[in-house]
Amino acid sequence: MEIELKLVADQDALTSFEQTLLPKLKGKVKRSSFEVFNDYYDTPEQFLGKRKMGFRIRRVNDHIEQTVKTRGKVKGGLHQRPEYNIDLDKAHPDLEKFDSEIWDNDINVQEVNRQLQVQFSTHFHRVTFDIVDAENHIELVFDSGEVKHRLGSLPIGEIEIELKAGTPTALFDLADEISKVTPVRLSNVTKAARGYQLMNGSISDSFELPIFLNLDAEDSTEDGLCKAIECALSHWQHHEYVYLQSGYTGALKEIAQSVRLLLQCVSLYLPVLQCQELLNLHKQLLVLSEQWSWQDDLRCIRKLRSNKGPFSRRIPKNQALMGYLNGRREGLLTVRSPEQLLVSMESSQVQLGASRLLIEKPWRAQATGHQIPVVKHAKGWLSLGWQTVMQSLPSEVEMHYTKYIALEALLRQTLLNGFLLADLFAESRGKFRAPWLDLVEGIDEIKALMFLRSVLKEVDIEDAEDLDNWINDKLTSVITVMEKSRKVAMSAEIYW
Repeated sequence: MEIELKLVADQDALTSFEQTLLPKLKGKVKRSSFEVFNDYYDTPEQFLGKRKMGFRIRRVNDHIEQTVKTRGKVKGGLHQRPEYNIDLDKAHPDLEKFDSEIWDNDINVQEVNRQLQVQFSTHFHRVTFDIVDAENHIELVFDSGEVKHRLGSLPIGEIEIELKAGTPTALFDLADEISKVTPVRLSNVTKAARGYQLMNGSISDSFELPIFLNLDAEDSTEDGLCKAIECALSHWQHHEYVYLQSGYTGALKEIAQSVRLLLQCVSLYLPVLQCQELLNLHKQLLVLSEQWSWQDDLRCIRKLRSNKGPFSRRIPKNQALMGYLNGRREGLLTVRSPEQLLVSMESSQVQLGASRLLIEKPWRAQATGHQIPVVKHAKGWLSLGWQTVMQSLPSEVEMHYTKYIALEALLRQTLLNGFLLADLFAESRGKFRAPWLDLVEGIDEIKALMFLRSVLKEVDIEDAEDLDNWINDKLTSVITVMEKSRKVAMSAEIYW
């Protein structure tokens, strides 16, 4: 079983490592470098790729080796995947040389073998550091090169930290030190996966989080936290790749949502699973969440510019206003530089810290509540959150839009708690949450209108006064709808 951390890095990462960290490493360190040529094979119908399997022939100097990697799993950036290698005399694929036990029963190895063709290739310069101390044996690899296909190529800039012997903690310790001296980000995308995407001409899709986190009634408190962390990290890492691959700004919204989800799940479970590591992660997430707060402005601009949104009949038709909003959007992206934020030390430290928790589970040594079924906590957690929201929305008080904006953070946190726990309860959860989600949507519209009002003070638009009146009318309309949703929400029967 191959266990490794995969980091994406720039071409200066090796130099930074050798100048700053290498002299400090304890134990024996052996350095080597060589060129690596890989041809990836599959059938014309991509039989292996569709099963999340990879098969390659690797050439390093005079050595030829074929490798098959079967379906594995990625837990918060830590790759665990069965890998099988066989030396070859010549670069000719032969799946039948592998032990028959590695194949699923429904795979006709002879037939797949007959159809194998080269699909794409990778060529990279590899520098390895074989690191052995009293407790661990780690292979640290720096790869720089490209994935090639007739349709084009993609650059390779990766650091792989593979555990040969010892504990996964050693991988995280080393990755943590590397992240302090060079920009990196955790990756859940293999070279083979990038090759398939290049070959198929496909760009990964952006998608929203599921409606609820998948939980089982027998899940422990520890299970609940770990599932939440895995969900947030997976969503985050996927949308990092989507944005860097396509530049689609909607992916940034999902990254910001992942950070908020991670912060909320740590906040929720911290009182029960008390440990210093979880507390440290909470502090780091507060800082990182603030670094992503500019997404609120980007969301307002996106809502105002949309041809399908609530303002589509008015705003997109105003060329001067659209021109200003487009410029403001580009200015935000330039100043905030998502590409830099994604490889910042704060970002990588949070991802590594969260991923490490999934493996080390440090609360086991300091708390006794980790084995308690999470359902025993869930009712109390949900009740406390909704009681606070209800107290902030007294039915006899007429709500002004400023009061709704002030309520936003609490309402989002409480809805995230529902996302994290509602799967433990009955079908009525969706009906209960719907009007509260409508209120959040209404708050988003209010914030977009207030953003537009601030824009009117900065840009010279002919019909500014008319637009300001339109904003007032829209605010009144939104509040009217929200008050109806609030009435339904306040009278709904709780599902827990």
